[in-house]
Amino acid sequence: VVEQADGSVRLFVKGASEWVMKDVTKWMDEHGQSQPMTDAKMKELNDTIMSMASNALRTLALGHRDFPNKSSLPQNWEESPPDHEELTIDCIVGIIDPLRSDVKDAVRTAQEAGVVVRMITGDNIATAKAIARQCGILTDDGTAIEGPVFRKLTPAQADEQLKHIQVMARSSPEDKHLL
Repeated sequence: VVEQADGSVRLFVKGASEWVMKDVTKWMDEHGQSQPMTDAKMKELNDTIMSMASNALRTLALGHRDFPNKSSLPQNWEESPPDHEELTIDCIVGIIDPLRSDVKDAVRTAQEAGVVVRMITGDNIATAKAIARQCGILTDDGTAIEGPVFRKLTPAQADEQLKHIQVMARSSPEDKHLL
């Protein structure tokens, strides 16, 4: 939260693109002017996110929300920040974590030894799949699943899926334990 020279207050937000984009109602144009979000602009931004993710980039959305002054912030804003509605998207960034040079060989060696290698990550599913393909973890006959979907499976369904799951994205620590 930053106080501006004119007395207004700007709350800055950074987070996983899918989460931040749910709360966006405006976007900044090339002149720094706030514009109302349209379906076409939302599609363009989501297409950009998916394009980056499909190329193994982790995406973050950066945005903000303005308030006329500090007293217009909700009570207890320090503990419960008003960062989940009426956001303006400022930019989307893609970050790459290049694979270490030994990762592909390590995965291949483990697989040749009979170890089932799985990737469990908090990344979005498109990013996770792209990275897993680069490592040799995700194969054509393998499955990628999101943690929230996995959690909803019955034990019998999970047992059946387990044979094919090579990637679990957007997973929680509980998902790792359950898997």
